[in-house]
Amino acid sequence: MKHLISILVLFLFFTTSSIALTPSSYNVRQGDQTLPAVIDPKLQRICDKTDNPVECLITTIPFLRKKVAINPVSILNIEVEAIDIKTKEALDKASKLLLSSSNSKPITNCFNICINNYKSILESKHRILDAISIGDDKQLRVELSSNVDKIYHCEDAFEEANVKSPITEVNSLLGKMITNSLTITIDMVHFHNKN
Repeated sequence: MKHLISILVLFLFFTTSSIALTPSSYNVRQGDQTLPAVIDPKLQRICDKTDNPVECLITTIPFLRKKVAINPVSILNIEVEAIDIKTKEALDKASKLLLSSSNSKPITNCFNICINNYKSILESKHRILDAISIGDDKQLRVELSSNVDKIYHCEDAFEEANVKSPITEVNSLLGKMITNSLTITIDMVHFHNKN
């Protein structure tokens, strides 16, 4: 299974140009997408337990540093940073699409819903990081669950307007990233002083 995931990661990574988040020590970026030949077994085990293991690997590896302890809490923190970057990308894309085209009122409303939801997700980052730092798993679950809903509400707005969403790909990845963070929170993070 471990080798299958590695192969899937490499395949997905070389065939999907918009998934890369930022340049890193692994040189993971659009146009030069590479993963290390060997994936840390601890990271592999954490990502294998998520609903979207390939996306977990793709979105965490660019942020790993040599001296980072790989455990569920550190990977959760990394995912929160990755979600922040991808949400900013989605916000930028939706804002540009809204401004660059002469959209009908229903499409304009869809973009406005998405833009407001992206802003709300960005605003939740500090609450999420605070919840992690104080070990408040209830608040963490509330924030992450709410963010998953915001992504789906964005896509639902386009569906209800009978319009093909031009931001489905980024929303899909964001939804998977947030879902993975929620899975790590629920199934793997065990705070000592639960609230």
